[in-house]
Amino acid sequence: TITVAPAVIDAIADTFGPINGSTGATTASVLANDTLNGVAVNPSQVTLTGVTVPTGLTLNANGTITIAPGTPAGTYTITYSICEVLNPTNCDQATATVTVAPAVIDAVVDTYGPINGYTGSTTASVLANDLLNGAVVIPSQVTLTSVTVPAGLTLNANGTITIAPGTPAGTYTVTYTIA
Repeated sequence: TITVAPAVIDAIADTFGPINGSTGATTASVLANDTLNGVAVNPSQVTLTGVTVPTGLTLNANGTITIAPGTPAGTYTITYSICEVLNPTNCDQATATVTVAPAVIDAVVDTYGPINGYTGSTTASVLANDLLNGAVVIPSQVTLTSVTVPAGLTLNANGTITIAPGTPAGTYTVTYTIA
């Protein structure tokens, strides 16, 4: 009687990120650190299967994970299985944790004036030089929130600042956030 045992297969956990969820990206292969018979997995010798794959992520046949553009920030866990082609019941599972980061936002300081306080006026939008992922902000892609707005000034939803007629002379600071 001769018993032939399958090779030891070892799927090893992976961690990827942070990946910008706004633009998306593709990770390295989950197979890169997995072993079969003590050596690095040859992808042709195993079958890769996604056990659980969250929405917005795709486990590709080559073991890479594609994060779709527009994926919300968070930590995602993919469970995958590798099985030996020679012995299809010889399998192991592991997880790949992918950290998806929010888009990079940069609110840039603005300076306006002088503005005639007697007649008042409206400035250009504070959003005009702000950046989302290195590109000028499209107002519909961010939420503008006023933090401090002095009396006589109004931060409008479109990012302009209205200076009311009759506003005393002075230097005023409006603080806002974009998210």
